[in-house]
Amino acid sequence: MGLLDAYLDSMGEYVIWRHKTGVDANVDPVYSDSTITVLWYDEVKSFQGDEGRQLQQIAYILTSSPIQKDDLITRGGFSWPVIGLGKDPSMGTEQMRKAYLGQSMI
Repeated sequence: MGLLDAYLDSMGEYVIWRHKTGVDANVDPVYSDSTITVLWYDEVKSFQGDEGRQLQQIAYILTSSPIQKDDLITRGGFSWPVIGLGKDPSMGTEQMRKAYLGQSMI
């Protein structure tokens, strides 16, 4: 039983996780796409990033997938960059991750 299983029927949804796997010859990012399960929360707030910059969060998601900063989350034809991460403690081997999402892009 996964961490999100108890919430999937009422709150869970599937999104596309675009994980950055490298860069191409033009130094543009190259992504690998996967479908993952998340709990999505719309919440706008400011926070200070690891490098000391003030960042604007538009939403956040909870997932057990190993998402990273600068990955993209696509939902309903729009993509949100992962601008920060938080980890919630877990009792087992599966780690719950909280990803802070920035402004959406087409």
